[in-house]
Amino acid sequence: MARRGFAAFNRGEFDLLGELLHEDVVAEVPEPFAAADLYRGPEGFARMVREWSEPWDELTIDVHELIEEGDAVFAPSTQHGRGRGSGVVTSMPTVFLVRFREARIVFLRLCVTLEEAREHARDI
Repeated sequence: MARRGFAAFNRGEFDLLGELLHEDVVAEVPEPFAAADLYRGPEGFARMVREWSEPWDELTIDVHELIEEGDAVFAPSTQHGRGRGSGVVTSMPTVFLVRFREARIVFLRLCVTLEEAREHARDI
């Protein structure tokens, strides 16, 4: 499920992401990430994806591995982007914490490190 979501994002198939979401989905995007906010429900998740990808002509997520621990999945990754208008190319390490309910994504949080992601996984 997590692989399908990242693959859909990388192809720009944001509508497909909606099919993977639980109706109670919550996404946490903390500082220092762009579009930092708390997003609730499929509509909120769609808004997060729009706000997150809007500044970029190209934005992809290179997932290095998927680590399953209990009901949490950790995805250490590198985001690669080329700025809209500026053409500036940048990369940023990110760890996605994902939880599922009824085979759908119910929680997603962006973290800077795997240790941070594991700490948040214990808190929820």
